[in-house]
Amino acid sequence: MERITITIDDDLLEKFDQLMELKGYANRSEGIRDAMRQMLADQQLDSDAHAHCVGCVVYMYNHKERALSSRLVETQHQHHHIPAATLHLHVDAENCVEATILSGAVHEVRMLADQITAQTGVKHGRLHLIPTDQDAGD
Repeated sequence: MERITITIDDDLLEKFDQLMELKGYANRSEGIRDAMRQMLADQQLDSDAHAHCVGCVVYMYNHKERALSSRLVETQHQHHHIPAATLHLHVDAENCVEATILSGAVHEVRMLADQITAQTGVKHGRLHLIPTDQDAGD
């Protein structure tokens, strides 16, 4: 491990320290390492559409929307090599939330997440991606 010295504006450091306390970090170094990892992961996901990733697309929809549940399932079946698991939650009498874990190349995972969240009746949707160390072909 290498030790480095950095210069940070007082205001920025104060805000960072507050965030580290809020998140429960033991020290600044852990927070800085996590921030660096996140920046590197974001860059990898943005720059290499063929990089392997895992993702979680979370979406809320009205299950009473005509044939929406069937369309969502059919969309996932059309890309059967990408979805890994789905968690389903009944929010109220009309709305459901699903969280579907996806695995594959960044461009495939994004495409499937977009197809899911663009369905008529899906009210909200968001995709979170995490790069893996393996190639998309593995």
